[in-house]
Amino acid sequence: MEKELLIIFMIVSVIPWSFSATVSSAKKKEPPIKDCTRDVKNKSEMCHNTTQIPVQLVNQTVTAKPKLAEFQIDAHKTISISKDDLNDLLDVYMDKLAENAATIHDKENEIINLQSRNKSDEDQLKKYQEQLETCQIQNTTLTSTLSARDEQIKGLLLKTSIYETRLKRKQNLLALHKKQNASNAAAINELKARVKVLAYKLRERKDDLLADWEAATNSCLPHNKISGIHLMQLPDFRPFLVACEGNGWTVIQRRMDGSVNFYRNWNEYRNGFGKLNGEFFIGLEKLHRLTAFQPHELFVSLRLFNGSHRVAFYDDFIIGNETEGYELKLLGNFHGNASDAMRTHDKMKFSTYDRDHDEFTHINCAEYHHGAWWYDFCSRSNLNGKYFKTQTDNEQGIFWDQWYSFKSLKSVQMLIRPKNVKI
Repeated sequence: MEKELLIIFMIVSVIPWSFSATVSSAKKKEPPIKDCTRDVKNKSEMCHNTTQIPVQLVNQTVTAKPKLAEFQIDAHKTISISKDDLNDLLDVYMDKLAENAATIHDKENEIINLQSRNKSDEDQLKKYQEQLETCQIQNTTLTSTLSARDEQIKGLLLKTSIYETRLKRKQNLLALHKKQNASNAAAINELKARVKVLAYKLRERKDDLLADWEAATNSCLPHNKISGIHLMQLPDFRPFLVACEGNGWTVIQRRMDGSVNFYRNWNEYRNGFGKLNGEFFIGLEKLHRLTAFQPHELFVSLRLFNGSHRVAFYDDFIIGNETEGYELKLLGNFHGNASDAMRTHDKMKFSTYDRDHDEFTHINCAEYHHGAWWYDFCSRSNLNGKYFKTQTDNEQGIFWDQWYSFKSLKSVQMLIRPKNVKI
């Protein structure tokens, strides 16, 4: 294409020169015709001079040879062309030039469009790059956030595992509690039934107590034929319940199974403790009020582990008040098949581990014998000592012996009743 354009340009520039050369050659005298042969390849030219003899032609028609123009395309190529051919060629190339010009115009428009589009694409690319940078920053941030979330997820998974384990444990406990609740529900129903029975008995007992209140006595003599719990009323003292045995005896102390702890302080022994239908101690203040109101006799029932039974009877039993240390003021005469083991405690004050009234100065006999009693140096009897379920030779046990033996007893009861009473 470039070569064609070059040829056209040369032709266009040569045409005026060719016309001027033709006009000038018509005016000048024709030079001798040279017979030349040009060697284009070797860049040489061989010419032979011939002298034209002018011959006057008469009535001879001479046909003019067409003018030729030579064009050197490059160093090795030269073309010769006539005017007519040149004009035809020029027309052809002018048409092509016009077509090429139109094509060039179209291409220029395409280039403009492409440049415009390229600029738009560059702007778009710039936006994309900015967005890419933004996305990269966001990606970095989100990656960090995602990593933190992953750690949180791991922690949550660990907690979930722990909670699942705890939940299983709770479910197992819940199942156990449900079973226990079912068992408890059955026990509750049974207890409700018992409560109804006890409520009925309580109402009956309440009625009995009201009757006893109305018929309260100062001893168990009115109930000499019936053993049970009755209300007793003494002057200037609140009413209290006592356990009555047959023949008008009032139980003031009972040991039978070790269910009640008798190693207690002074206040508890003053007020009394235990259950009247089980192991109990009536209380020193009540005992003082009873024996001070009227003379009483004392009966002690002793049972050994070998099954034998012994008794001790004192016909005059009086206890002093708290100011006097609940002194064993009087015992009277002794009768029975047991030894007179209380005689050594006559005229002694009562001692507990927190109130020491014994005759020893270097020890507390209540602590030594693990009980409470009218100790002297220290004791030949210890009916409030520690209960042993088998016969044990121990100074802390329940014992009654004249030979200072500490063989423990199986059961004990101390009872009083007004003296000189005929049943």
